[in-house]
Amino acid sequence: MKVCEERPFGFGLCVIGLLLSLSFMAVPVVAAEDGAFSNKFIFRLAYYSVSDADTDISVLNENGIGTGVNFSGDLGGESTATIPRIDMYYRFNEKHRIDFAMYTIERHGNELLQIDIDWEDQSYSIGERIVSDINFTLLKLGYGYTVYHSPKVEINVTAGLNITGYEFDYRLADGSKAGTSNASAPLPMFGLRVSYALTPKWSIHYLSETFFVDIEDELQGAFLNYELDLRYRAGKNILLGAGTARLSFDLKSDADDWRGRIADSHRGILLYVGYQI
Repeated sequence: MKVCEERPFGFGLCVIGLLLSLSFMAVPVVAAEDGAFSNKFIFRLAYYSVSDADTDISVLNENGIGTGVNFSGDLGGESTATIPRIDMYYRFNEKHRIDFAMYTIERHGNELLQIDIDWEDQSYSIGERIVSDINFTLLKLGYGYTVYHSPKVEINVTAGLNITGYEFDYRLADGSKAGTSNASAPLPMFGLRVSYALTPKWSIHYLSETFFVDIEDELQGAFLNYELDLRYRAGKNILLGAGTARLSFDLKSDADDWRGRIADSHRGILLYVGYQI
């Protein structure tokens, strides 16, 4: 258990060990009509209910001076959101597949300031009401290679790009002292995906992804993403599922569009329907 907690992929390694043990110990499962995890294409439309979103933001001027704030605590920002999410994959053959995902989270804030704030060339004082918006977009394009595939277990290693966009807008309630900071980058991603067939119709899927980036004098940070879901094969082409997802990242930017830091984390519940061939 200590390994699961301390190593970056420790939890994923423990999941693999558990599922492999089950695959050898459990009573053999009869595969679905065309074999477990042999679908060539899956499209999934999800209802994603985000909760406990927590964001720390700082916007610096050219001299590296600025105020760090918590979006919910200092700016009255929302910590929940309900959004649509799209995921799909296409399998070239038993070993190779490509993955795609896209979603946008918008959150709004409105607060009477309890602290003084300096962002770029704007200053906001205690007692002023500031209105703010956060818009986070994730577009993922990944590649998966199957390293193990049995009638009950499939293990993929993944690599690709998470193309992220982050926009932070802020202004006084009367529309004055407005400002905008934007950060976007194609960020490398490496991960591990494990799928386990409980029965011909029920399966469990786990995903862990991470990256660390250090572009000198422009961008430094880390990204972590975990997902776990239970899937039901309702028919030959229909999937139903539910799961949980957690994403966190911490980025420091010195680009022209944003000088400062973004530390963001959120988790949520996924309910989805899918089409497969």
